Amino acid sequence: MDQLVVLQEIYASLSKGGDGLQKIDSSAIEGSCPELLGKFLDSARNGKIDGDISRKLSQQLQDVYELKRLGDICRRGGLPEEAAIAYNRALSLCRDPVLRPVLQNNLGQAFIHLGDLAKAVFYYKKASDSFSREGDRISLAHVLGNLGSAYRKSGEWDKAIEHCYRSLKTFEEAGDRLGIAQMTGSLGRVYADMGEKELASRYFERSLADFEKLGDKRSSAWVLDQLGRIAGQKMDWDRAVHCFNSSLSLFALQGDSSSQGIVLSNLGLIYLKMGQATAAREPLERAVDLIPGQMKPGYQNALYCLAKTYSALARDKMQDNGLQSSRTFANEASWLFIQAANRYQELASTLGEGRAEVRVAEAIARSQSYLAKAGGPVRVEESLMLLEKAQKSLEIASENADYVVDKSEILNLQRIIAGMKESYRIGLLADEPLMQSRAMNNALDYFMGAVQVCPSEEAGDYLYQALKNINASLDLQRLGRESSEKLQMAAGSLRCAEKHLGAKGPEGQKRSAKRIVRAAEILEESAENGSRPCQEVLLAIASVMASYSLSKIDDVNRMLLWDESLHLLPNSERDEMAVNIKINDLHEPDVQPIMDADLPVLEVSKEGHESRGLILADRCTVPMKCEVACGDYRQLLVPPVGRQFCAREQGISEPEDKSQKPQEEASLGAVDERYQEIKVEEKCEEVREKEDGNAGNNGTNGTDGVNDPDDIADFLQAAKAPEVEKEPEQSDSSLIKAVFLLKIMTVLVVMLLAIEGIIYFI
Repeated sequence: MDQLVVLQEIYASLSKGGDGLQKIDSSAIEGSCPELLGKFLDSARNGKIDGDISRKLSQQLQDVYELKRLGDICRRGGLPEEAAIAYNRALSLCRDPVLRPVLQNNLGQAFIHLGDLAKAVFYYKKASDSFSREGDRISLAHVLGNLGSAYRKSGEWDKAIEHCYRSLKTFEEAGDRLGIAQMTGSLGRVYADMGEKELASRYFERSLADFEKLGDKRSSAWVLDQLGRIAGQKMDWDRAVHCFNSSLSLFALQGDSSSQGIVLSNLGLIYLKMGQATAAREPLERAVDLIPGQMKPGYQNALYCLAKTYSALARDKMQDNGLQSSRTFANEASWLFIQAANRYQELASTLGEGRAEVRVAEAIARSQSYLAKAGGPVRVEESLMLLEKAQKSLEIASENADYVVDKSEILNLQRIIAGMKESYRIGLLADEPLMQSRAMNNALDYFMGAVQVCPSEEAGDYLYQALKNINASLDLQRLGRESSEKLQMAAGSLRCAEKHLGAKGPEGQKRSAKRIVRAAEILEESAENGSRPCQEVLLAIASVMASYSLSKIDDVNRMLLWDESLHLLPNSERDEMAVNIKINDLHEPDVQPIMDADLPVLEVSKEGHESRGLILADRCTVPMKCEVACGDYRQLLVPPVGRQFCAREQGISEPEDKSQKPQEEASLGAVDERYQEIKVEEKCEEVREKEDGNAGNNGTNGTDGVNDPDDIADFLQAAKAPEVEKEPEQSDSSLIKAVFLLKIMTVLVVMLLAIEGIIYFI
């Protein structure tokens, strides 16, 4: 079996799934490096592309089409760096003017996933220039869409919108209805990322209508997912759930499991934002099962949301436990916290940026699992052991905390747990009154030091007064004096705190208020019979304080989310809800679920490997002159300030004030100037390469002027990146000027010294 056919089968398995790879006999592979390709095939069969083998293959493969397909596999398999190496190697060997811009475009997509937007824009521009020279308007429109996508991801809205409108206008001139629908959806995506929800909705609605007319159910499902995210951002929960369910049904009809996982992840996030953790659990668990692990950032974001859901469910279990401790509820809550910690641990292993924050969340979840068990009906000795483990987990969390506020909240929780440990020790020291009193005083000191965790200043003030009065009552009892008045005052303070806790707030806060009431009743009983307040009072107060402290540290509304390059999104974007969440860019190229994102994927015939049919993202073949297709919606772009889309005319209106045009050109001039310089250099280099190639053909037997791969040290340098050094154009004139200035300065110095000497002798 030919090497190219094997690579094609591997790519197809990543795109469509199935067990086709199991039928390939590794020993029957024919080509330049069959053994290495066999190892690569084995790694693909195991469900994970091996990066080391990919690099070695990039060095040994000699066929441009094989290298291109290797790059496609790596990009789809979540290895953008290896994809860039393969594409660069292919560019260094490619002399086909039709295939070259295709490779440049794919290389731009690889750099997008590496987070290097500058290089991505550079190669997209080179591809667009080539298509423009060839007169391939449709391919040019697709690459303009990719350029807009790159600018959108960098937040350069004006440039993104400019390229998007250019792409849309090109599709309209060509009468490409599918391209128009895609680009309209891309405009909606840009405006959504800009926070223009109403404008984004209008573009998405129009795009949805166009896709439905074309019978494109897959694209319709993508738009419905986007509309659901916007509805979630506007807190229109019913609309959001309806859109997500509709999108889910369409993807199910297509058999697209990974896209179903993305939509399920969005649906679970909506339920989580609604405070319905129970409803969020099932779709998020399904999402983690359906989304491939190499699909970034969909898998990471779904995993994080599932961990948050487990924590929320565990806290609900602890609240449902009520005043009477239940071993069943305590064990269930502890198990859910452990599940959350395990998800955080798995997530941290896949991250670079944001790993410390996830480690903190993991340690907090493990600490809560110990606290949940300690709050159940267990022996005192076991409770003390569990609290000690909780303290150690908090120490790990504190070490990984990057923010002062996190450390202060963790420190408060550590004080509360230390007070709980002292409270449990009270029962063990019944035969040692002095040690018992010391334990109670220590517990009170810890609680008073952490009382600021309460949800309101009033409640915190009253709890502080209650703890202070309890402490005063203990001092009076040691002196043999009456302490009932102080206990009554403590009970009154607790009842005042209960009013602030139970008057308004979530259900969990009202349950905490009931615990405070129970503590007040115990104090009132102690005041009547003259007995000491038992440890139950302190533990009731401690449980309330710990609950509030944990709700601040592990806030379900504080989300960590990542973009396509696994960079942590800013806080403003995390809080924006679904649209800017980027939790599920259904259209992104890593294992592209909706649109292949394989922008230009050439279909190569088994005979001559020269077929020019382009495989689009939706896997249909288009006989294009340049065989290029748009990766997907995320690659449809955005508009310039000078142009505005006319909703009524559904076209592009020219700017009203044409005097603004020079200013816009000036703003783009700085970037375009450097690009043009690099482009001129590369053209010169290509001319030299062609001359060398012709010389090689005249002096050798058909080597086609291609250098020996062993002579290439670094394939990433084969195709020049934007930062290629520019040779000075006016080095001679600059040197003459410098010498002239130096002579003038020398003459001036000599004259000054002469004048100084004359003055000295006079």
